[in-house]
Amino acid sequence: MKTKLILFVIGLGLFAGCNKTKQASKRLSGETWKVVELTVAGVAPAELPTTLVFHDCDIYAESCKGEWNRDAHHAHFVWQFRDKGKTFELSNQSSAEDAHGGGHEAEENIAQCAELSGVYTVKEQSKKALWLESMNTIGYAGQKVVFKLEKQ
Repeated sequence: MKTKLILFVIGLGLFAGCNKTKQASKRLSGETWKVVELTVAGVAPAELPTTLVFHDCDIYAESCKGEWNRDAHHAHFVWQFRDKGKTFELSNQSSAEDAHGGGHEAEENIAQCAELSGVYTVKEQSKKALWLESMNTIGYAGQKVVFKLEKQ
């Protein structure tokens, strides 16, 4: 009897963890979020992305994709929540061909997405706000990156 109870409690814990990850993902999936703050070591970059678009996806069946938008330029990334929605990962998936014909601004946008790719701690998430922090991004390892988004 104790074994069944222990297995039930473990299963319930795993289910609850998966649900928190899924709930966090559902808030982003299929939505456009405005970048309201982005700082690296307390300094905002000269050019901020205007929006991040999180394409609709099934978090258990596919990689979730998105667009890093700045003006008319787009970089591509994949994203996911982990650790019961407490960790967020963003990974640049753009290539040189994505910048083709877009000039220097398109290249800068892709470079920015690549440099800010990394693992973030979720400081706050609600239906309308997402606040992420990281000390572990590709371009700024060891420097605090703060990323705040609002749902459009």
